[in-house]
Amino acid sequence: MNQPAPSEHDHLALERQAATALRRQRGTRTIPRATYRLQLNPDFTFDDAAAIVPQLAALGISHLYLSPILQAVPESTHGYDVIDPSRIRAEFGGPEGLARLAGTARNAGLGMILDIVPNHVGLHSPANPWWWETLRDGPAGRYGRHLDIRWTAGPHGQPTVLVPQLGAPLDDELAGDDLHLAFATADEAPGRDGYRIVYHEHAWPVRAGSLEAVGLQPDEVTGTLERVAADRALLRELLGHQHYRLAFWRRANEELDYRRFFDVATLGAVRVEDPAVFADAHQAVLPRLHDGTFDGLRIDHPDGLRDPVGYLRDLREATGPDAWIVVEKVLERGEAQRPDWPIDGTVGYAVADLILGAHVDPAAGPVLDDLQAELTGEPIDRAAMTDAAKRTALITLFGAERAWLTDELVAACPDLDPTTAHDALVELLVAWPVYRTYVRPVEDAVSAADRRIIDDAVAAASTARSDLVDTIDRVRDLLLLEDRPEHADRFVWTFQQLTGPAIAKGLEDTVLYRDLRFVAVNEVGGHPGELGRTAEEFHADSEHRQQDWPATMILSSTHDTKRSHDVRARLATLSQAPQEWAEAVRRWRELTSRHRGRSGPSPAHEHLVFQTLVGTWPITEDRLTDYLIKAAREGKERTDWLETDAAYEADLTAFAAALLTDERFLAELTGFVDRIRAPGWLTSLSMQLVALTTPGVPDLYQGSELWDLSLVDPDNRRAVDHTRRAALLAELTDQPPDPAALLARLDEGLPKLWMIRQALGARHSHPQAFGPDADYLPLRATGLRAEHLLAFARGGSVVTLAPVQVRGLGDRFDVWDWVDTHLEVPVGDWTDVLTGERHTGGITPIARLLDRFPVGLLVRS
Repeated sequence: MNQPAPSEHDHLALERQAATALRRQRGTRTIPRATYRLQLNPDFTFDDAAAIVPQLAALGISHLYLSPILQAVPESTHGYDVIDPSRIRAEFGGPEGLARLAGTARNAGLGMILDIVPNHVGLHSPANPWWWETLRDGPAGRYGRHLDIRWTAGPHGQPTVLVPQLGAPLDDELAGDDLHLAFATADEAPGRDGYRIVYHEHAWPVRAGSLEAVGLQPDEVTGTLERVAADRALLRELLGHQHYRLAFWRRANEELDYRRFFDVATLGAVRVEDPAVFADAHQAVLPRLHDGTFDGLRIDHPDGLRDPVGYLRDLREATGPDAWIVVEKVLERGEAQRPDWPIDGTVGYAVADLILGAHVDPAAGPVLDDLQAELTGEPIDRAAMTDAAKRTALITLFGAERAWLTDELVAACPDLDPTTAHDALVELLVAWPVYRTYVRPVEDAVSAADRRIIDDAVAAASTARSDLVDTIDRVRDLLLLEDRPEHADRFVWTFQQLTGPAIAKGLEDTVLYRDLRFVAVNEVGGHPGELGRTAEEFHADSEHRQQDWPATMILSSTHDTKRSHDVRARLATLSQAPQEWAEAVRRWRELTSRHRGRSGPSPAHEHLVFQTLVGTWPITEDRLTDYLIKAAREGKERTDWLETDAAYEADLTAFAAALLTDERFLAELTGFVDRIRAPGWLTSLSMQLVALTTPGVPDLYQGSELWDLSLVDPDNRRAVDHTRRAALLAELTDQPPDPAALLARLDEGLPKLWMIRQALGARHSHPQAFGPDADYLPLRATGLRAEHLLAFARGGSVVTLAPVQVRGLGDRFDVWDWVDTHLEVPVGDWTDVLTGERHTGGITPIARLLDRFPVGLLVRS
């Protein structure tokens, strides 16, 4: 009897089962119990990190999670602009400082995880040896193929690359003295001595033989420098012989001939698909994985790579099976993590969105939409807004990348008209629903998931531009590997590297700063048009995660979130009384109208100001105005990074500053915040407890063990008062404190610190409940307030009780009314490790389970 052909669902299920089985075979390795993210910088070094190891161990952390530690641009405060992957950053203490930190952590029983950046390096010359030698020697040099450069013939036939780092056009710079020829001795510039072109803090090498080519004598240093200083035409001629073309920075977006990180011309993309480049890029990292300094890696932005899947396979082979590896993968709503990747999961943006969503009332959507329409004068068309933002990003930021991609399409299909080809590509990029696909021409196959994405985008683009259907279909055939003319594979790789930048700069860095009706949900992986997630969605996702990705990371806040966990929690409470918020906004607009300037702020930005103040209060003027400038520029409506409107920005910041000295407004603001502060803190406790106990590895961002009301970077990289946190932690003992006394110090954050310590303690004492082989059991309450409880059991021995949308219970914990709501707890002897209360299971009133503390964590005795 003939068997039916396997369906697409069957193929996906088998693929997922095989990948899950492979992950579970790595049973001997150490999966972190909980990580703690540290943002290292020149003012917080390896030794500073070592000093807080004892308190992190006492908190229950198992692994330090370090921001990038490789040699970066001097004074970089984030480290994602690595300039030398072979060196540990000297400003942090170098390899000796790292060894001290590793030893201190190991002695305290802690391991370490490292954040690495394989996609790009900082193009800082002369500090970056890859860049320096590439500019000096061209593509034939030691590092000439490390960066993804499309070499262009120069005026004398030599390969050249654009270097858009001048503050004005070259002609203007040559008319002044800032750009000049200089000479550095071996003592002054070890390894980079000799002649150089200098411009402020920049210096670029002089190509061998180029001085002689313009009639200069290199061995006569003084005379050579004097001649060039006196003759600007001679300097221009000398520049024409180099492997680089110096240019005004504004030319980058249209003329750049190397791949970069999004629209940042000073971050050049790395060709890690080349084995020699891979080895150089991981030169300082892999040995420290093998010697036990690090237990795992977080991979920054793998979607920027030519072949993310190939890279992750190479990385897994290089690290061995025991390294814990998570990737910064942004999953859009409805998108699943690819099951065949040899990793442990993502950093957890999607789970953070899910957890927040449980606390957002979807019924607020129409009220908040009406308010925004009232403020702006028109209803929000979110599809049109997203389309326009992505299109604007492609046109204004990625002209060079569009031209490059169009050239490759025409090379593959020479009969296509270049203009038509370009327009078809733009429509597809605008319609693309996710960061990218993972079609690998080397495998001659396309996954079912990629096929769906491509077909959906083709259908949307064809509907938008019916005149381009034939060309769009040609592109579809190339992307699905159904048409393989010469140069087609190169086009497929390149196309997939531009879909991510389009959605990142169009959606994340534009729409999330334009659609301002309810900014709590405007996060990476979230969507401003979708409010609220159900308990059933959460349970389904958690069950799937436990089955397929039990060691994925679960984040609450990161250096990339637009607002901290605690700000989002406080703002979530606004959705639970949206009419109250709308009335406050109307009242505050009238009250503060005298502070508006001639240029602004716009009504939408006024709304953003009010939401920001409520979410972060108390906040200083500097923090508030710095954030508002960034937000307004990212939105790209009234001002932006390329064409700033100084008058508008002045009015926006003056408005915000005036509010902070307006006594009538401040009385209104503080009164409002006083009403939602406690519900916000209680929401944060609930969200945090779920993050600590849902399937996966919880991560705490630095300082977030207490309340942290931070905004987008650089605000979220401010110094943390670890001394205060250590002192509060020292007050806690193994015996549960009196819950009433604990809650009396709610504003200090002590209940949060206690809850985190106890939850991590439960993970330590009951590892089987949270491990890869544990189970996840949804628990469903019954009664009039059943929708206000999110509850689940882990491994039969730990139960989480997390109230949601808490304003529906009452604005203070002591007045919460659960009415007749009950929960059936598995029968047994249970202790709530947050209060010490004992329970026997069975059908139990929620009012009894949460009688003394707003969240519950039951551990089987």
